[in-house]
Amino acid sequence: MVPAPFIGQRHRQGMKPALPFLVASLTVLAGCAALPKAERSDGFARIGEVTLVGSAKVRPQAVIEDSRCPMNARCVWAGRAVVESRVTRGNTIETVRFTLGQADRGIVLDMVEPGTLTGTRISPSDYRFHFSVAQ
Repeated sequence: MVPAPFIGQRHRQGMKPALPFLVASLTVLAGCAALPKAERSDGFARIGEVTLVGSAKVRPQAVIEDSRCPMNARCVWAGRAVVESRVTRGNTIETVRFTLGQADRGIVLDMVEPGTLTGTRISPSDYRFHFSVAQ
């Protein structure tokens, strides 16, 4: 018969190699969760991405409206696209609704991709925007 302390000691010894592995795995997973999204400086951004436009950082958050005329249709009205974005200048953060082709707070939303097609819906993750400094 084996004494109880020996069984406990043997059990703990078998667990030692697993503990560093577990700690390392949790550290890696925690690091992945904390990684910030890359910041761009070319004016292009997708929903959730940050891009530098002049001295402002612009982060599109949602497409509020996309009534642009589909590429495969004839329209009387060209429609419009409205994108809600977070704009950061220094310590000031504000939410701005940019309308395609119109200047607001010195910034212009000058491109929204992809173009629309009749009978299809664009997923928010498929949108790509370009912002520039208003002239």
